Formats: sequence, structure tokens, C-alpha cells
Amino acid sequence: MVKLTWTNKKDPNPQDLKKYNLDVFKQFEIYSFRANKVQEKYQNSDHWNNKLYWGDNLDVLYYLLNNFDNKIDLIYIDPPFFSGVNYKIKIEEHDKSYDSIAYYDHWNRDLDSYLQMLYERIKIIKDLLSNTGLIFIHADWHANHYIRLIIDEIFGENRFVNNIIWYYYNKYSAGKKNLPRAHDTILVYSKTKNYTFNELRIPRKKPRKQLKREMVNGVLKNVKDEHGHVIYRIVSDKKLDDVWKIPCMQPASKEWVGFPTQKHHELLERIIKIGSNEGDIVADFFCGSGTSLLMAEKLKRRWVGCDISEYSIYLTRNRILNYQKQTQNYYPFEILTNLNTERRSIIESGFFQKEFSIKRKK
Repeated sequence: MVKLTWTNKKDPNPQDLKKYNLDVFKQFEIYSFRANKVQEKYQNSDHWNNKLYWGDNLDVLYYLLNNFDNKIDLIYIDPPFFSGVNYKIKIEEHDKSYDSIAYYDHWNRDLDSYLQMLYERIKIIKDLLSNTGLIFIHADWHANHYIRLIIDEIFGENRFVNNIIWYYYNKYSAGKKNLPRAHDTILVYSKTKNYTFNELRIPRKKPRKQLKREMVNGVLKNVKDEHGHVIYRIVSDKKLDDVWKIPCMQPASKEWVGFPTQKHHELLERIIKIGSNEGDIVADFFCGSGTSLLMAEKLKRRWVGCDISEYSIYLTRNRILNYQKQTQNYYPFEILTNLNTERRSIIESGFFQKEFSIKRKK
């Protein structure tokens, strides 16, 4: 196997787990509305709360090893892309506005540090993933060629499942020296050969005539009638393949919340439907605006989310609460953090109860 190497490459230190006892992350908010559907949704999980962690995801991953080793059914991560950009936002609150950073992705061209960051986290993520689980890793042209080698090393190249191309046809490009870059890559790997995988079908623009086929001794053959004529059928859908034509999020969308790297809800809906079933645990350790967790909530999955940005936690919290209010489906979730001085100050300021809007700053 080809392996990628870089300066100061090292595995996560198992001794670090000892630092993360069960008191490190403390709950500071809980929404424990309970409906009759809760027990139906979370069978065999009477005391489950969905969990949103505010903090460095490496700390959270080590911490989760205490109780979630080999237990998470689907993991989606949308990590930094090594884009060299810090994504700025404008906060508008009543009669004042100010700028902040939603997402840091500037590495001073230090590719080694970037790769080490991903390597450590993906190594621990593999331990958290269940034996029937899938991991979906979102990347783009900046570093996906490096990331695939890292995942091959950690999971094994024989655990590769798919290389999904997300084609977003509505993104404006001002490039004059290259073709418009209009797709991201989502790498899919399994932990074992026995993994959850649900076939999805998508509607066609219009019904079409198609040859009817059947599998005979491992070979796909045309079905024929008693006179030896091929049989046709009319189909209105088709099996989902590995190229997904889904628009990127735009401010005009009613789902838009202002977070610069927000992904389309249909993208996450497909991922969650493919790799999990109702009641399974879905995790996202770079949850950003919370789209993955919101879709997990809508699709009746349990979820665990994490982000280091208070704006991510704010948006995710509000999106989940707004959905619960609209649907009257109340499922318990809690928000936890390592209460250092800075985070305690933000909580005590009432930050998460404020009403403000977030806009992407160009």
C-alpha cells in the first residue's frame, strides 16, 4: 500500500484518553421536551439525549471514546479544505453590527499541519464507528488527493465504497485561466465488509421506455416473452449513482442561515438515508451550520454533533429548536462544553438566547 508521509507525522496518543474523564464536558443547556414518539424513535434507548458539543473536536473525540467506542452508525465530516481562507461573517443585532470569523481554514501553506490535523481525527473516528458503519468525508480539489491516501491507510484501501461527486451547477465562477470548479468530492469508506447501505432511487424528469432485465447466474440479461421478443417497461425513476446534481446553497434559499460553508439539505438527506436507518446514531464533528444534525432529526436518527465555533452552536441550536416548534415533535437534546473562562463568559452573556442574523461577508 502507498502511504502518505509528512513532517512530524504521529498517531494519536492513547494516554491522552486518560485526560478525558466523564466530567470534562458539562451540560449547560438541555431541551427535554418529551413526546409519545420518543420511545418509538429510540427503541432500546430510554435515556438517550441527542448531543451537541461546543469545543475542539479532537478533545470531543477522545472524550467520546469513553462511551461511544464502536457505537456510531454513520459519520459525516466536512472538515477544512486547505483553501487558505478564513470565512468572515457579519453579525447584525438590533441596532449594531460587527464582523467575526465563522470558520478558520488558513494554514499559512503548512500542509503538514493540515494533514496531521485530519490524520489524528480520522484515526479516532474509526474507533468510534460501528462495525456496520460508513464514514463520508467531504473535500474538494485542494486536498482530496491527500485525504484519500490517508483514509486508505487508516481504513484500508479495500474498505473504499464510493467516490461521490457533488456537482453544484449554480455556483458562479469568475476564473479566466481554468474551467469553473463546480464539484466537491465525498469519499465513502466502511469499517468492515458488512456495512449498512440503502439503495436510493430518484425521479426522472419524465417517464421513459426501458428494457426489462433480470440477473441470471450473475449476469444481467434482457427478459424475453414466450416468443423470444424483448420486454419493455415504463420507468419513472432510476437508481441513484455517484454523481449528484444538487445546487449549492444561495442566500435566496429559505434554508439559508448565513454560514459561509453551509451545505444543501438534500445532500445530507441522501447521505443519511444511504448509510443509516431510523434510530441509528449519526455524528458530525465539523457540524458548521448544523444541516447534518437537522436532517438526522427529521429522519428520526439519533445524533451527536460538534463544532468549535459559538456561531455554529448558535445556528444549530436554533435550527433544531425551530424545527421542533414547527412540527411539535420534541426530542431531547443537550449542549455540552468544557467550561473554560472564555466559554463561561459567552454563556453568561446570554449569547445563545440573543436574536441576531448572520450574513456572509464578502
